[in-house]
Amino acid sequence: MSTRVAVSEPVLSWALQRSERTFEDALTKYPKLGDWMGGSGQPTLHDLEKFAAYTHTSLGALIMPEPPDEALPIADMRTRESAAIERPSGNLLDTIDRYQQFQDWYHDYALEQGAEKLPFLGSASTQDSPRVIARRVRSLLQLDHVSATETQQWRHDLVAALEGVGVLVMRSGVVGTSNTRKLSTREFRGFSLYDDIAPLIFVNVADEPYSAQNFTLLHEFAHLLLGHSALSGGDRLLGGTGEEAWCNRVAACVLLPDEVLKAFNEATTVQDYRALARRFGVSAEVALHRLYGAHRIDEERYGALLEAVRADYGGEKRRSGGGNYYNTLTARLGRSFATAIVTSTLEGRTGFTESFRMIGTHKREVFDKLARHLQVV
Repeated sequence: MSTRVAVSEPVLSWALQRSERTFEDALTKYPKLGDWMGGSGQPTLHDLEKFAAYTHTSLGALIMPEPPDEALPIADMRTRESAAIERPSGNLLDTIDRYQQFQDWYHDYALEQGAEKLPFLGSASTQDSPRVIARRVRSLLQLDHVSATETQQWRHDLVAALEGVGVLVMRSGVVGTSNTRKLSTREFRGFSLYDDIAPLIFVNVADEPYSAQNFTLLHEFAHLLLGHSALSGGDRLLGGTGEEAWCNRVAACVLLPDEVLKAFNEATTVQDYRALARRFGVSAEVALHRLYGAHRIDEERYGALLEAVRADYGGEKRRSGGGNYYNTLTARLGRSFATAIVTSTLEGRTGFTESFRMIGTHKREVFDKLARHLQVV
């Protein structure tokens, strides 16, 4: 006789909400779900295990009488039209947990290699001028030597520069390696995980143009300069007060320092502004915010151009393409972390089982090809 398990309607509803599954969709897979939720039936242990996998929740959580309180482990800076987003999705929570595990592993690895606290971490305050901090960032990341003229190349160079000073940079649009669990940029655009030895930036790249990714990279780096972790998303306005607004201004001033704003003097159309913005790795919208804040265009011109740019937002979309699996894998893991994992495994300090788990594979072939891709062997 199959073992039956008592479940509660609030917990089953929470599991569906957490996994962004609808009751109607779940009912096609679990016809007796309505009975479980109504109390007229109970699932077998096997059914509940399958439901746990379907909703990306733990079996232990599903047998609780009430839903668990899943608080975000880092400060929540997200806004959508200036309103806080109350409940994080399971996709977001699982992503933060995954990269915290990566950070913990790399922290220990880096200490074994003799790493010390990175001096720029916690070196800034929101009382500091964003322009002054931006100049320090450009100097630290050596951005004055970057010759990129397109947003995609800017993204490549910014990632390399951040990794060069010791920041772990990881980018993905899905949870782990599951292409069926797509992250939502409406929920968040990125987060920073502070650590003296292994600071980490994650960028949600799902459907995001390269200009948005560039801004997020520097926005999250600004949070690390302030000395703590943060989850960010939403507004990119440069006005207002508070930490998010300060980080926005730092990011904008890094990408568009005062000395480059004169390049926009001759721009007259949305297309002109868009082309110039691509040259500096930003969106036309951010460029207009920056120009207005620097008093390079008046309020009337700013409003008219901003409305036109937003109406033509499709022009900012990222070019799609199939890509290379090992490029994608390296982006998800971060080059620094991936290289460390492969190196530690080949040296015998990390077991293959643990290595495969973090990489997200069960195949030695994938590990070997990743090693060659990273030029570790």
